[in-house]
Amino acid sequence: MADIADPRSACASRSASGALASLSLAMLLSSLSTSIANVALPTLSTAFSASFQAVQWVVLAYLLAITALIVSVGRLGDLVGRRLLLVAGLGLFSAASLAAALA
Repeated sequence: MADIADPRSACASRSASGALASLSLAMLLSSLSTSIANVALPTLSTAFSASFQAVQWVVLAYLLAITALIVSVGRLGDLVGRRLLLVAGLGLFSAASLAAALA
């Protein structure tokens, strides 16, 4: 039985909590990006004078691209390391979001 005062158990607990929080926030970003694309559909429809159904293909293409790349990126994560790939992906997502916001 691990002693509560043992610093190793406290460190492991903080490490597990940090990992869970990081992965939860990364998953939130993925869901948030899809939601943002869905919220923008009426604006895109008006801006491009297109029907709502035609503009829905934007979200479908986005989801299709993500779904198609999941297996390849999983393999890449096995090769280069999951943590490095997650940090690189979050950095790329942040940079792309900033560029989109400034556009």
